[in-house]
Amino acid sequence: MAPLHHLIYQSTAAVALSGADLGRMLSQSQARNAAADVTGMLLYDGNRFLQVLEGPAEAVLATFARIRTDCRHTEVQVLANGPIAQRQFGQWAMGLVNYVSCPEEGFADPQPIMLTITDTALCMLLHDFQQYTGAVRQQHLL
Repeated sequence: MAPLHHLIYQSTAAVALSGADLGRMLSQSQARNAAADVTGMLLYDGNRFLQVLEGPAEAVLATFARIRTDCRHTEVQVLANGPIAQRQFGQWAMGLVNYVSCPEEGFADPQPIMLTITDTALCMLLHDFQQYTGAVRQQHLL
């Protein structure tokens, strides 16, 4: 098995995306990522994206190269890029939290965090994302 790699970036949306736009983008990403063995998650707050990509280095870097040229993004900034011991989002070809449509009470507000992101803030966002998706899965099982 190839060593695992992750890349985390933030960017500004060129235009606001509708729920349908996000759905199409998510479906396309999930299909491409599954074929490339890339997993991860995407946060969207109506203005900015924060995305984690993880998998074999070559696949992650190729995926990011495609993302970087996508006209839906501007001001792409890499926050982390390097080897990892294990996947954090191994069960998702791409998970999505749209903070515009689910501003859950108690979740970290991504607006101020994404402007001046730190390792601590990133960990908090990732933790919130994992907690949210776990709660949603449990609700669907009930």
